[in-house]
Amino acid sequence: MTTDPPTESGFKVLALDDVLYGPVAIPVLIEWAGDERILADSWIYCVRSGTWIRAGQIPELRRCFGEPEAGEAAGGEPATGIRPGMLRRVRALAELSDEQLLTFARFCRLERHAAFTRIMQVGAPGDAFYFVLEGEVRQRIPLGDRELVIGIQETGGVFGQISVFDGGPRVTDAIADTETVLLRVGAADFRRLCRLHPEIANSVLLALGRTLASRIRSDDKHLCEAMEMQRRRM
Repeated sequence: MTTDPPTESGFKVLALDDVLYGPVAIPVLIEWAGDERILADSWIYCVRSGTWIRAGQIPELRRCFGEPEAGEAAGGEPATGIRPGMLRRVRALAELSDEQLLTFARFCRLERHAAFTRIMQVGAPGDAFYFVLEGEVRQRIPLGDRELVIGIQETGGVFGQISVFDGGPRVTDAIADTETVLLRVGAADFRRLCRLHPEIANSVLLALGRTLASRIRSDDKHLCEAMEMQRRRM
């Protein structure tokens, strides 16, 4: 296990072999949590406060262990009781077997939103992506008191998946136009899926890639059409 150079505000990790590693910074702890090199009940020593705490009690790590950050909702209910047939409504999951769908569901959570609820906000951390199981979701860019609608995701659609690839902030809002049931896939959970069940993750990633490619192709076509119209006006 490698460590960063000591920092005043760092943390030290008591590993399973009773060796104390560190100090390390928060980004390193997040990486270790994603790799399950530390667990929610691992002991962490805070250099600044001089106290021992569990890793799951550190706000920046709570998401890594499937827990909400302070002041946040729990992120929905476990999806472990979901039926494979319900997941087959999602185009990106169509190639998975029933057994694989049940395994995939263990890494997800169900969210239920009332109509006109905002699910994603521009500029917020891209920490998850969503499959639409029921309902309709509108992706938009707010422009003062107006909005630019980017797309409508209906049952079987997906949104927020760019965060899987770059972890950047949201570039659109997402609004539930109707009562909506979503399958939420947290970024940290998806990384664990990649490590533990690569055959399932690869299938999902290829499907997400096809979705993004189709969207880029459509945007390029619209751009070319707009440029041609502008050329004709000149």
